[in-house]
Amino acid sequence: MKKLFTLGLLAILLSSGAFAQLYVGASGALHMDEKLTAAQISERFQNGDGIFYGPFAEIIFGHLGVGLAANFSVYERDVYAYNFTTLTYDTLLAEKLVDYDVVLYASYHLFKDKPFLDPFGELGFGMLATDFASDASKTAYNPFEDSPLMASSYWYAGMGLGINLGGLGIFGKFSFNQPVFDPVTATYRADLGGGEVMLDPYGYDWWLFPDGYLPKFRFTLGAKIALD
Repeated sequence: MKKLFTLGLLAILLSSGAFAQLYVGASGALHMDEKLTAAQISERFQNGDGIFYGPFAEIIFGHLGVGLAANFSVYERDVYAYNFTTLTYDTLLAEKLVDYDVVLYASYHLFKDKPFLDPFGELGFGMLATDFASDASKTAYNPFEDSPLMASSYWYAGMGLGINLGGLGIFGKFSFNQPVFDPVTATYRADLGGGEVMLDPYGYDWWLFPDGYLPKFRFTLGAKIALD
């Protein structure tokens, strides 16, 4: 994922020139299983509930643009084990995980040259995944392979509206996600001090969403600045 983001950003920067406009910015993305009202979306963003935050870069050639965005959500999740003595589940540890959403997209802007109102459409490819939040965590858990613990790839189509004031802009966009390929899963293990413990001893798959399910919709809110 890091290599993809670096190569994509480098390609965008190298392709910029006098005939194109490069934008960089930050955005927050909310994936949804069902369409939410404007009030519900606003409440989610105000509370930071399920929001992925991160940077993006987009270069626009007249009406057409190409961009790369990466949004992240870092959190802790408790790992439990069944205690046969007390017949209860005990908390073994809190593992620090990161969900990330990386997309490469093409856009079409109805107007060009930094219009005040900027209606646009997008088509893109993305990957929504979960992994350990640090290399140290990976080492501690001894994963079998260097890949995300769980990941779902998808195509998406969306529409949005931006407002520009000179080289500064804000925008919102709504997208429909369509999963492609088989979801990635990984079996992993942890050394909890008493020997190697399999966290999924029965071979169950660990999915980012149940049965590899991908949320159908995504709403993104962001701000950008033009680099002249």
